[in-house]
Amino acid sequence: MSRLRIPLILIIGLAVGLGLGLYIGWEVAPTEYVNANPAYLAETYQQEYVRMVATAYAVDGDLAAAQMRLVSLGENGGALLTAVMLDTILQQQNETEIRQLVNLAAAVGITSPAMEPYLPPLSEGTP
Repeated sequence: MSRLRIPLILIIGLAVGLGLGLYIGWEVAPTEYVNANPAYLAETYQQEYVRMVATAYAVDGDLAAAQMRLVSLGENGGALLTAVMLDTILQQQNETEIRQLVNLAAAVGITSPAMEPYLPPLSEGTP
């Protein structure tokens, strides 16, 4: 009887410890990421972040905020915007998203021949 009792107590102790550890880790004190820098995101998420910046710029037109968001990506913020824009154009994805990316790129001074079909036409009186 005592030979079965020790493994049973050990298994019950491990189960209780595992359950308690999971409860504490998930419910009582979970890890919370606040003010995370987008420069530390994986490249896929950085590309998604650039798309969100372009969407926000299309909605509010706040160029200063858009530039700050791109700068938060680090040194390659402009290059990443260019890469995402060109990839989106080449894959012929959602035209609204393409126009948002192109408008943001044009606003921050990025130029590319691939952008021209998606830029708004110049008015007649403008040279």
